[in-house]
Amino acid sequence: MVSAIIFDLDGTIADSTGCVVDAAQHVQRELACRPVSDEDIRSRIGEPLAPMLAALFGVDGEVLAHAVKSYSARYVEVAQHRERPFSEAVPMLRRLRAAGFKLAIATGKSQNGAERATQRMGIADCFDTVHGIVPGTPGKPDPAVLCRAMAALDAKAPECVMVGDTTFDMDLAHAVGVRTAAVTWGVHSRRRLAATHPGIVVTDFGALEAWLMGLSG
Repeated sequence: MVSAIIFDLDGTIADSTGCVVDAAQHVQRELACRPVSDEDIRSRIGEPLAPMLAALFGVDGEVLAHAVKSYSARYVEVAQHRERPFSEAVPMLRRLRAAGFKLAIATGKSQNGAERATQRMGIADCFDTVHGIVPGTPGKPDPAVLCRAMAALDAKAPECVMVGDTTFDMDLAHAVGVRTAAVTWGVHSRRRLAATHPGIVVTDFGALEAWLMGLSG
């Protein structure tokens, strides 16, 4: 029986793709890096920030460190106005909690970024625990952040579901034997998600909630 549901944040619960694209394009302009398309950026959402920027712009060392700082500052700026939960997310989360599920976030954002984002969007109280990447630990698709969330919920792999919008979310869950739900309203296409063999691929919050509720018995 499933008792714990662990959600990715960006593209799954939060409509924040535009913020990521804006911040990355800001880096390109500020550092005069090679140009990249918005689709190039979207395809890498979910990766740890430094490797994502290094791959996008072909930078390393001090330039990469500058890029990370520039991106982070810009993201915080634009997120104040543009980052928000999907309209159906919060009602679903509250119904899942009322049904007795334990809920957590496992995101590729930094731990501080994850905590700030959930507080800023007014959704922190929807979750029992919030987890991002902490210094010295790997980012997605390494399952470290998921394992921390599971430990905080005191839940074993057979009791958990990971919900996400990227193949990174599916891969990290499969690595530790956690079942998966892939959502198509984020950044990776249905075909790309299906190739990772998730437990289900859903196209709307209603279908996601119905599937999750069905796992409780």
